[in-house]
Amino acid sequence: MSYRVKLPILLGTISFLFFFIHFLFAEFTFTHWQNPKGENTLNFNLVGIYSSFLLALCISFIVYYFLGFLYQYILHIIFHIQDSENQIPKDIRNLNRNSDEYKIYKSVMFTLLQGEEGLGDEQFENKFDWKTIQASSVNKQIPDIKIPNILGFDVAVFPSMMRYAGADYIRIVRAKDGLFGIIAGHMEPGILESSEKVFIHGIVSSFGDGLFSTEELLEKLKFALHQFTFLKLKLSTFVIQNKDDKMSFLHYMDMPIFQFSDHGIQVIEGSGDDHWYPNHKHPISMADGIEIGDYLVWASDRTLTQFGLTSFEIMEEFVDYLLDLRPSSARQMLLAIAKKMSALGKERNLTNPMEKLSILVVRRNK
Repeated sequence: MSYRVKLPILLGTISFLFFFIHFLFAEFTFTHWQNPKGENTLNFNLVGIYSSFLLALCISFIVYYFLGFLYQYILHIIFHIQDSENQIPKDIRNLNRNSDEYKIYKSVMFTLLQGEEGLGDEQFENKFDWKTIQASSVNKQIPDIKIPNILGFDVAVFPSMMRYAGADYIRIVRAKDGLFGIIAGHMEPGILESSEKVFIHGIVSSFGDGLFSTEELLEKLKFALHQFTFLKLKLSTFVIQNKDDKMSFLHYMDMPIFQFSDHGIQVIEGSGDDHWYPNHKHPISMADGIEIGDYLVWASDRTLTQFGLTSFEIMEEFVDYLLDLRPSSARQMLLAIAKKMSALGKERNLTNPMEKLSILVVRRNK
C-alpha cells in the first residue's frame, strides 16, 4: 500500500479516535457531574472549549510531525541525487517503479536536472550573469581596504572597494618591523576566485596589527596556502622592513614588480612561474636596493589580457611618462598610472579600461 493511501487512512483514523474520545469525555462529564436536582455543576460550554482546544493541539502536533517527516524525506531524496552523480541509489532502485516513493524520487530528480539544463548554451549570457552576481555576493564578505599608517611607507591601492568580483584581493598589514602586503586573484572572476579571496582574507586577518615580524608573516602565509590546492592562483606577497633596503617576496604572476626611481624603471622578477603551484616548495626571493623615494608597483595580470600588451611593452609606455611627471606620493603615482592606462584603453576602444585592473603602489619614505 502506497503512502498516498496510508497517510489519509492514518490521519482519518487518528482524527476519528480524537473526536470519539472527545464525545466520551463530554458524555462522562454530563452524566457524573450533576447534583440531585439535575443541575450541572460544571459549565459544559467551557468543557467543550477546553477539550476542543486540547484536540486541536494534538492534531497540530501530528501535522507538524508529518511535515517534518516529509521535509526529511525530500532532503533524503535530494542527497541521494547529488551524492550518486545522477545514478539511482540502491534503496530507491529496489522500489516498485509504480510506487509513490519511486515517482517522487524521479520527479525531484527531473526537476533538479531540468533546472541545471535550463541554462544551456543558448542562455549562456544569463548563466554568466548569475555566476557574476553570486561571485559578487561572496566578494562582499571582504571589507573595504583600509591602509594602516606604517612608519616609513606611503601606500595607495586601486580599487579600494572590494565589492567588484573582478578585482584582485589587496591588503596591507602592519608588522613589528615594517609592512606586509599581498595581491591575489585569478585571471577571470568567478565564484571560486571570490571564495578563495575570502579564505585568504581570513588568513591575513589573523595576523593582527603589528603582532609578528615581516619574515614571520611571510612564512605564516606560505604555510597556510600550502594547506589548500589553489590552482591557477595569481599571487604576489612581500615584506619590507623599516630599516632595510631589501624586500622579501613570493611573486607568481606574469606581470613583474616595477621599481621606479630617479634612475628609471627596473623590473623585479619572481621565480619564473606565472601562478602558484600548490605542490611546490616556493622559496622566498629577495630584492635589494629599495632606496628612499623609490616606488614599487604591482599590477594585476588582467592588465596583460585587457590591453593585449606584454609586460615589457607596458614598461616602455611608462618610462618617459613617469620620469617626466615625477610624482611625490604613492597616490600621485597611482593617479598617474590610472590616467595613462585610461589613455591606452581609449586607443584600443575599450569602454572601461580600468574595470579589470588592480594596482598596488608602495613608496619608501625612510
